[in-house]
Amino acid sequence: MTPATPANPNAPDREVIYGRAGDIDLRLDLYLPAMPVARPAPCVVFVHGGGWNKGARTAFHWHARQMANLGFVAASVGYRLSGTAKYPAALDDCQRAVRWLRKHAEEFGIDTARFGAMGSSAGGHLVACLGVRETRDDSDAELRGLSSKVQCVVDVHGVHDIPLLSGSHLEKECLIEFLGGPLAECRTAWEDASPIRFVDTDSAPTMIIHDPGDSVVPYDDSAKFAAALIAAHRPVEFMPAPGAGHGFVYGPQGEWTKKVWPVALVWLRRFLL
Repeated sequence: MTPATPANPNAPDREVIYGRAGDIDLRLDLYLPAMPVARPAPCVVFVHGGGWNKGARTAFHWHARQMANLGFVAASVGYRLSGTAKYPAALDDCQRAVRWLRKHAEEFGIDTARFGAMGSSAGGHLVACLGVRETRDDSDAELRGLSSKVQCVVDVHGVHDIPLLSGSHLEKECLIEFLGGPLAECRTAWEDASPIRFVDTDSAPTMIIHDPGDSVVPYDDSAKFAAALIAAHRPVEFMPAPGAGHGFVYGPQGEWTKKVWPVALVWLRRFLL
């Protein structure tokens, strides 16, 4: 356990191992409500970005602490990066984290029916998956039958229709490593990793935030995902963020946090409280 201190007010209340993959411990940082709550609390899961090949769960520590201060349980999830394990490892890990938290809901005071998720870039992709699809691999006897689906999503410039990115700079920079090869060789993985292909009438209410001038992930990719959710009659808010660029400076002074956090918080509270 790493308790918060005045020198590090955003340190997690607990670091826990939520699973094991081979010889790798899968870890998440847990934040508990600052004040006692009268009923089980909603839980918000944060997933960092970094092209699926870098980044760390410390990225969302400030946001997770803010949620705990408001009476939520929050978790910042670490997952296997593509240099260690290819798709579907990252998705399986994030789904496992949600299921593990549901299994331990009584211990941590979590309402199993009120889960939200927020992520940026690669993390935006992974939380979008948590909102549109159920558990990909339900073979673990410890968690069998537990849902990995969340009840609302905040997706900051994630990717959604990955085959359309074949031939882009992202293919060489991260997608080939993440998905195990180029589209021509690994089409099944490229398609299965695309959340837009799983949108249906049960998809989670989703807020999508993207800079129209984003030079990393095409803005049109998010626009198509929003349109698919609308066509499925799901609550969706698509928020352009002109001038914000790509990436996410995570602390309270970061421009993305200033732009995104107030509206993200409204969305999370709308569907979880």
